[in-house]
Amino acid sequence: MDSFIQISFFLPVNGNHLAATCFLPGAAAGGALLIQPFVEERKGTLPVFVQTARALAAEGITALLFDFSGCGDSECDFEAAAPSTFETECAAALDWLAAVCPGLPLFVIGVRTGALLASRLAAARGDVAAVALWSPVSGTDFIRQLLQRRMVNDMVAYGKAQESRVVLEKLLRQNFTVDLDGYLITGAFYVWLQELCPQSVNVPTLAVSGGHDRKTLSAHDSHTTTSELRYPPFWNTVGHVDMGALITMTVTWLLDRVRDQQSVPCRLPALADATPTTAFEDFGSIVKPFSAVWNLPTAPVRGGALFLHGWSGDRTGPHRLFTSCARLLTQKGILCLRPDFIGRGLSGGKSGEASIALMAENAQTALDYLRQHLPSGAPIAVIGICSGCKVALTLAACNQDIAKLLLWSAESMGSLRSPATGLRKTINVLNIYMRKLLKPEIWRKIMTGRVQTGMVAKALVSQEKRSAEEAHQEDAVLKHFRSYRNQVCFVFGGSDPDAAGSLRAYERYCRINKIPHQVRVIPHAGHSFYSEPWTRELFETSIPFLSGEYIARSPG
Repeated sequence: MDSFIQISFFLPVNGNHLAATCFLPGAAAGGALLIQPFVEERKGTLPVFVQTARALAAEGITALLFDFSGCGDSECDFEAAAPSTFETECAAALDWLAAVCPGLPLFVIGVRTGALLASRLAAARGDVAAVALWSPVSGTDFIRQLLQRRMVNDMVAYGKAQESRVVLEKLLRQNFTVDLDGYLITGAFYVWLQELCPQSVNVPTLAVSGGHDRKTLSAHDSHTTTSELRYPPFWNTVGHVDMGALITMTVTWLLDRVRDQQSVPCRLPALADATPTTAFEDFGSIVKPFSAVWNLPTAPVRGGALFLHGWSGDRTGPHRLFTSCARLLTQKGILCLRPDFIGRGLSGGKSGEASIALMAENAQTALDYLRQHLPSGAPIAVIGICSGCKVALTLAACNQDIAKLLLWSAESMGSLRSPATGLRKTINVLNIYMRKLLKPEIWRKIMTGRVQTGMVAKALVSQEKRSAEEAHQEDAVLKHFRSYRNQVCFVFGGSDPDAAGSLRAYERYCRINKIPHQVRVIPHAGHSFYSEPWTRELFETSIPFLSGEYIARSPG
């Protein structure tokens, strides 16, 4: 197996800059473009695509993945991007790959809406040798599923859906903007999605439904190899799932296409690894590259901010919360660093290697690196979400000169965690499923075997578990953190099933130990603040807290 390098850069397309990463082997026999799905489905797909890109590069196929405008670390807001831009961006990414792999076969892999764009790209061009389509979904089905998720989120938050799917679609047809998955969906995007349909291509095609939306495979013809491999909806699943079988099958199928192709050295062109506002960074060992993004101040530097993502997240945060917050902070003169923990995002390592202890080690490395890039004595704030809050507390316990801690949806640590935590999560998930079971169409799916009941059972019974040793380590962190004397701000969502317990536990702990703190609850908001109003309220609390006058104190 060949060695390869991984490098992130900005791909300029029509005056915009797309965050992209290339996985380049020493010699290549082909190139593969990976096209992600839209909005929050990008978050669940990224780990699988990174694993696939590395597997391809290890076998001598150059791989390229990128974020669409308004997604991930790319420029622009999603609602500001013209829908036709997305197809232009796919074509530009393939052009770039063709220049890196001149004369070599080019492949395209797409998942969900990305699969539809992959087939469009292959149909429009003559330089695509083969395509692999994972769980392709038509634009109409995709928007329907987004709308259904919106209604489920509303039921959890308010006890009932605020608007029906019919009403929401009517608003979109009237060119209003609708908030879905924390993204603003425009009427123009809705209209464009109606035309995003499966189409046949005249090149070898691997089509895998995974047990999801089988009807989208019917448009493909004799050029198509289909697979009955089943897998969970990883683009929608909380936590990391093992997609090794799908990755291995796809890589093997593509390698068959280059079996007689002679490998040649590939050379990268001059790359832009920074824009005036953003820069990529890789530090750590060569074996396990530790990837991060800088957000560069547009005002004189007066402090720094370190962002720590959750257990299954990446440096952009849920629905780009971290990306958006960091960009706001740069306007206040704050230099922001957003790393991916080892085994997450674009950093090296395997997902199974992750632990809170290793995440804390990564955070310390990032904190030290941030300090090196700040004026002497400049204060630093740390922002964490979910499990990242545990990492933030661990970091502050050992670095009590950290000026401020901002903790979103903080999980309880050690003995602060209530024994009822897992039960509350189970009841919350059960309530959602019970609402779904009231619908006749769900029963029809169960009776015809179209609902993966094993996955439902797993969601109901497999809650987060900690070993006694992990709980002991967390208590040790809390013991050291008792002497922290800088400001801590907790923000919780009112509909987060664990918010009330965590809030009470941390308030009592901070009060007993005389730790300066404030608590804010955003009514009805969920764990990840999945709506534009909740995000706005989150930032209205967070930005003033972070950008106000820093008071750096010595430990003790």
